[in-house]
Amino acid sequence: MAITKIITKKRIGYVIVLAWLIFSLAYIGYDMWNNFKDKKLSQAYQAGYESAVNDLIAEAEKCQPFTVFNKETEKEIQLMNINCQENTSTSTEK
Repeated sequence: MAITKIITKKRIGYVIVLAWLIFSLAYIGYDMWNNFKDKKLSQAYQAGYESAVNDLIAEAEKCQPFTVFNKETEKEIQLMNINCQENTSTSTEK
């Protein structure tokens, strides 16, 4: 009878340690996945932002007015590079 209690207590101890190990590994994996996901999302946002700015600069360098439209608010504006405007006004003054 005493031997069965020791074996049962040992088994319970193994089960508790195994459950703790599985839970810890699952939590660490979940935390690492969230960090990876947040990092990739941030990188994608930054890449999109840089792409939008580069596209605006490329359009502005053409020295032609261009339209910028926000789908969400349905607002639209016309933009033009101020340096181009100064160059044309300076050349007409001469």
